[in-house]
Amino acid sequence: MKHFFLTFLTAVWVCCAVLLHGQSVSAVQLDTLGKKVITDILIEGNKLTKPRIILREVTLNLGDSLYWGNLKAGIEQSQNNVMNLGLFNFVKIEPVQTDNEHIILLISLQERWYIYPVPILEIAQTNFNTWWETKELRWLNYGVYVSHQNFRGRNEKIKFTARFGYTKKFSASYSIPNLNQKQTLSLYTSAGYLENEEITYNTFSNERLFFDNSEDKARKYYQFKVGLGYRENIFVKHYAELSYFDATVRDSVLILQPDYFSGGLTHTKFLRATYVIDYDTRDYKRYPLNGVLVYGTFQQNGLGLVNREGLNLFTTQVGYNHHHKLSDRFYFAHALSGKVNWSTPPYYLTQGLGYGDLVRGYEFYIIDGTRWGLLQTNLKFEILKPKSITIPFIPNEKFNKTFVALYANAFFDSGYVYGKEFEQNNSLVNQYIYSFGLGLDLVTYYDKVMRVEGSLNGEGQYGVYVAFKQSF
Repeated sequence: MKHFFLTFLTAVWVCCAVLLHGQSVSAVQLDTLGKKVITDILIEGNKLTKPRIILREVTLNLGDSLYWGNLKAGIEQSQNNVMNLGLFNFVKIEPVQTDNEHIILLISLQERWYIYPVPILEIAQTNFNTWWETKELRWLNYGVYVSHQNFRGRNEKIKFTARFGYTKKFSASYSIPNLNQKQTLSLYTSAGYLENEEITYNTFSNERLFFDNSEDKARKYYQFKVGLGYRENIFVKHYAELSYFDATVRDSVLILQPDYFSGGLTHTKFLRATYVIDYDTRDYKRYPLNGVLVYGTFQQNGLGLVNREGLNLFTTQVGYNHHHKLSDRFYFAHALSGKVNWSTPPYYLTQGLGYGDLVRGYEFYIIDGTRWGLLQTNLKFEILKPKSITIPFIPNEKFNKTFVALYANAFFDSGYVYGKEFEQNNSLVNQYIYSFGLGLDLVTYYDKVMRVEGSLNGEGQYGVYVAFKQSF
């Protein structure tokens, strides 16, 4: 881990040296007095993407008559919206003044590479740090996926996956984000088959216990999903999904965990209905600095149609994230989230903190429970403002132009997991946990985020951890 940390710092130093010689793009000078009327909106650089996909994200319209303050805010919001499509490396919207009262909006884009036959090499552990502790190769997944991230130039996505290793997976998915002419409806569908030789059947001392069956598969399951989305406006989205699950485990699993599936069976199949609503005003969703996200997810597992064991589990998960700018280089953010299972779930559907959601500083722990709450806070200092750089030895402009930004952050996290069933053998269940620490965040190349953090948790344990996604 120390060598990894030194390598990261060296890479940051090199980036800083390159950026000090870069030049920022100068702003367009305009007459900012009086109202301006938008007479045209022009787009350049969209070789594949249809204009209507881009214009859907622009909050300004032809004929709008706006004072400079409102025009500037609309341009900034529209630029963020187009960037958040995930289709472009760079987006710039400039007002071009034609006379004292009229302007043209010029949208300049650089499209990404959309067709990917990409080899898979990933870690099947809960996070990178857990794997790094042992560095066991058996935890690796490998294979290939082929995807088109902008099929037909309409932001449609097709993906095929063939993955081997710790978790075998064969799947296909297709999404259409703009199903109707108004671009308010979306469609998602997927099908997949997964299997494991080893699965988690319980936790002890806040660590996972594994059932290993090398002679045959410990678990096999199929899943099919179809979902329909509705975009109420730029900021509000609704999504409803119907899923079908068909899973089987070995008989030996029930000896160790009789409640792995409902009814003590080795085979389960059930329908799940999911509804998601979110209100999202964040500026850059891959690494937000300003804006609010409010979301709610409501799931009903078991609709009484296909499951024999009578699974009936309703789950609610809600969250509130707020990011805002304090001064020129300082930013503050906090996030509140929680999950409630309204009845006791089978172990197969039990997930507390430590999987996707966690208190930083507790990366090595799994805290199982039926309900949990989480508070996360960040104070960030912008060491390097986002700067564009060109990599001279890469000829393709879709890959040789990128941006780099670097942030220092101080954080405090806390959480609580409730679970009477797990309290006896896991000391962190039904206990307030917390941590604080310092870190560096590097944001770059195709929305990639890398975090290195040192933290001290409530158990008095200090550690240095690495992550490859934003904290919240």
